[in-house]
Amino acid sequence: MAIRKTFKTIVLLFIVAQLTVMSSSCKKESKVAPNIDTQKLDEAFANTQQMSNLKSMVVIQNGSIIKEVFYGTGGADLRHDVRSVTKSITSLLIGIAIDKGFIASVDQPLSEFIDTTNYTISTGKAGIKIRHLLTMTSGFEWDEMTSNDAYNNWVSAENQVQYLFDKPLAHTPGTYFTYNTAALHLLSVIITNASGMNTKDFAMKYLFEPLGIKEIEWETDNQGFNNGGSGLEITPYDMVKIGQLMLNGGVFNGKTIVSQDYITQSMQSKISTQNTMMFSSDYGYCWWLGQNEKRNYAFANGYGGQFIVVVPNLNVIVVATNDWSGIGATTANSQWNQTMDIILNLIIPAFK
Repeated sequence: MAIRKTFKTIVLLFIVAQLTVMSSSCKKESKVAPNIDTQKLDEAFANTQQMSNLKSMVVIQNGSIIKEVFYGTGGADLRHDVRSVTKSITSLLIGIAIDKGFIASVDQPLSEFIDTTNYTISTGKAGIKIRHLLTMTSGFEWDEMTSNDAYNNWVSAENQVQYLFDKPLAHTPGTYFTYNTAALHLLSVIITNASGMNTKDFAMKYLFEPLGIKEIEWETDNQGFNNGGSGLEITPYDMVKIGQLMLNGGVFNGKTIVSQDYITQSMQSKISTQNTMMFSSDYGYCWWLGQNEKRNYAFANGYGGQFIVVVPNLNVIVVATNDWSGIGATTANSQWNQTMDIILNLIIPAFK
């Protein structure tokens, strides 16, 4: 499989910002809680030393850092392209847009947001609902799980939105899970058209700044829409804050950022993944769902091993990032599996 290409980005001055608000949401702990198997946790982190491309691994419980490590170019406050973790964050932005009244509900169809003077879209495709995009059940003919070609051809297209609309419908919307970054990207188009703000500005105002996140980068498509499915650059500690937001039902530092109902819906099964992704049997609103030793978990997942894993009944978050660019799909897939194996089979079982 080919290495995934990225959109043309708006050139920004790269600023490595000091994370100043982390102590208010995630405090350092020098003493490990008695409910943790420290031997198993140490074994997990010893295994990370064998991973040549791992950049970060951070384990949080009850808002405290239990253990963390950074390698190579990784750092707690250094931004990193988290690939498809972007999808889970775009989903949160849809929830916020609904809360703020920019969007009425997840049952609104594409026809209410797509300008047909700019795009050609059939009646059947215009009826695809926001919830179908959130759950990867839009119905478009697409194959992104077995090859990178679908993504690369789409991202290289002259017009990414029209490229998708030109694809046939293979399934009735809402009936069949098909992982599709191009369809998910439409959520960014919807946010922009509904709010009158580009998705990055919307995200800064309503999500990132309320979380104390001051700087992000986010690639755009050829029409200027931020890539709803990939290309967001945030830090590992920013990822931790997203995890905390999920665990806390949309509340951060006592302030509601996104409604609890939307968070709940995001982590409830909406469709079976048909085991097309390891470690996940079901899909919510852009969050992968699974079970490990009778513990339910949800995770945001990016190519090459980018993760935000949340385990509600343990109040645990695990964040990981890996280098993914220039390593080849075989290596990227291998380190994805290895990272998730460490998280689910060593780190999480360490919590009693």
